[in-house]
Amino acid sequence: MRDLLLVMFLFVAAGFALKRPYLGVAAWVWIALTAPAEWAFGFSQTFRLNLTIVLITAVSFLLAPGERRGTAFCGLSFLVLLFGFWTLLSTATNLSTVPGWVWSYWAQFAKVLLLFFFITWVLRSYIHIHTFIWAIVLAISSYAAMEAVKFILSGGGHRITGRAGIIADRNDLAVAINMCIPLVIYLIGTTRHKLLRLGLCGLVFLNVVSIVGTYSRGGFIGLAILAAAFWLKSRHKLILALIAAALIPVAFKYAPEDWKERQQTVATASQDDSSFIGRLWAWKVSTLIALDHPLTGGGFGAVTEPGLWSYYAPFTPTFGPIETPPVPPTLKPKAAHNVYFQVLGDHGVAGLAIFLGILLLTFWTNMRNTAAAKKAGADWCVKLCNAVTLALVGYGITGANVSLAYFDLIYAIVGVVAVVRINRETLLTRDTDPVASRSIAPGTRAVVPGASPAPLRPVRPSIVLERR
Repeated sequence: MRDLLLVMFLFVAAGFALKRPYLGVAAWVWIALTAPAEWAFGFSQTFRLNLTIVLITAVSFLLAPGERRGTAFCGLSFLVLLFGFWTLLSTATNLSTVPGWVWSYWAQFAKVLLLFFFITWVLRSYIHIHTFIWAIVLAISSYAAMEAVKFILSGGGHRITGRAGIIADRNDLAVAINMCIPLVIYLIGTTRHKLLRLGLCGLVFLNVVSIVGTYSRGGFIGLAILAAAFWLKSRHKLILALIAAALIPVAFKYAPEDWKERQQTVATASQDDSSFIGRLWAWKVSTLIALDHPLTGGGFGAVTEPGLWSYYAPFTPTFGPIETPPVPPTLKPKAAHNVYFQVLGDHGVAGLAIFLGILLLTFWTNMRNTAAAKKAGADWCVKLCNAVTLALVGYGITGANVSLAYFDLIYAIVGVVAVVRINRETLLTRDTDPVASRSIAPGTRAVVPGASPAPLRPVRPSIVLERR
């Protein structure tokens, strides 16, 4: 049954992508984040769903009249392109004993970069951006909600993990959910349908529950910081503080004991938690690799390369500000579990500088977009920029707990910021209030950008037309 549904989805998505390239980009990001082929059990597992959608979207983009006018660049575009070039350079000089694996990893990352550039070239208007945000939410938040229901029905016994794709690990899933919660709240603020808004509110609640259900300490810390950021931006600080003071103790009292015990190990993690100590070893090995190869690092997955791990492991106990036990000789290499140390070991100090530059420039550009939207009175854009800010904060903080430096979602969000920057003038003038109703005076007509003028017809004063 799943195979048939995937085939039907492919034909439907392909048909819409041929007519509307932005729908192809939305389907592209949904497939990238969901990995639907891994949910199937039959013949559809061999289908190249994402490749098919990418090719159709590219053809539609190249052939559709006027689409190629959108191949504009901004500072973020050039910085992402520079990072892509630097990863290519580090791949060409990789230190792995299996260089073919490193090249295949770079090929996967090149697809993520391609997604970023298609986002900046294809998305131009409010409806494009809005559809794209919906695709992200349907990919991650809907799955998180489904898992949260299982967690509640099992009385906390169900452990929530990712099902497929790059977010199969529970810590990675917690980061993705933290990044999507602000996007769901943006949709609540721009949706007028009451039942749909109510459903989105329920989705936020279930997403919070799903983060708890992952048992991820980093995810819970990120959720707490995200909640604090929302509280600071809220106009009802006293009411929210009273609600939190009443609900949090009750929720903690009835939380599963296993979850309580795991969260309480945060303070003693560096001494008692073998998982955290393993991460300290990985961070130290990544730093040592970068010190010896500051320009290009060791290539993708450098810290998990057995040869590099065994070479640098003996130097880790006294290296750095935190002393750690000696690395057992039989221990397998550990993943970095930190986006910053991951990039540092993979692409050196120079690569990390470019990566940090992307994050900082994204944040700065988004703040400028926010200021411009407020000045233009584009309320939807202000809400979008606020949501992006919180998503970036969520990634920046919880990213210290996962190896998600090459995650599709963060480059998709950076792409949205670049879209607003590139199309700022048209977005903030033509699409100032795209969801609000507008009254049309008698004897006038509604003008849709790009449409042929229609003859004047009498219009009753009571009719209200929506601008879509």
